[in-house]
Amino acid sequence: MDKDQRQTEKKAAGHVKAEREKHEQRVRRLEREVAHLQDPGRGAELGRLGGLVLHEHMVTASPEARLLPLNGLRARFDRGDRVHSLYLTKPDGGGDRAKFPHSPDPAEDPENSVRLFDEDEVRDFGMKINEAAGQEKTFRAGLAEQLAGKREELDEARKDTARLKAAEQKQADVSDRNRTCPRRKEALAELTAARNQWQDLTGRRPPR
Repeated sequence: MDKDQRQTEKKAAGHVKAEREKHEQRVRRLEREVAHLQDPGRGAELGRLGGLVLHEHMVTASPEARLLPLNGLRARFDRGDRVHSLYLTKPDGGGDRAKFPHSPDPAEDPENSVRLFDEDEVRDFGMKINEAAGQEKTFRAGLAEQLAGKREELDEARKDTARLKAAEQKQADVSDRNRTCPRRKEALAELTAARNQWQDLTGRRPPR
C-alpha cells in the first residue's frame, strides 16, 4: 500500500472516530439532562445566612440539616426583641423556624459572643427564599412536559446514527478500493518477484 492509500484510509478512520465521539457525547449529555430532571436534588447553592442554606430546589436548615423543599415553601419574617426569625412554612403546614440574634444576650459570657444579624439582611434573605420558591413552582409545573421532551430527544439521539454509518461505509469503501487497486496488485507482484530474486541469490527469503 502506497503513501496516498495509507493517508486516505487514515483520514477515513479519523472521520469514523470523530462521528462516533460526537454521537456518544450527544447521547451522554442528554442522559445527564434526563437524570437531572428525574432527580434535581438540591441544586446549586444560591446563598446562606446563619443556619440556613438556600439551594435551587430546597433549603437546608441547621443544625440537623433538615431539608425543606422549595416547592410551595413560604418564608415569613418576624421581628423579636433580641432575635429575628424566619418562619419557613411548607404547604402541609409544617416547617421550621430559623433564629437570627440581633442583640447580645446579657446572660451570655461576652467571650462566647455569637454573630449578630441586622433586620435588613434577614428580611432580604427571606425575600430571596420566596423568590426561589416561585421559580421552583414554575419549574415543577413544567417538569413532566420537559422530562417527556428530553426523553424523546434522547431516544432520537440514540437512533440517529446516519452520519456515523455513512462514515463507516466510506471507510469500508476506501479499504475495498485500496485492496483492489491495480497499482497495489502491481506493487505486490513486484515485491514478490524481488523477494524471489533475493532468495535465489542468497538462499534466504527476506521478511515482508
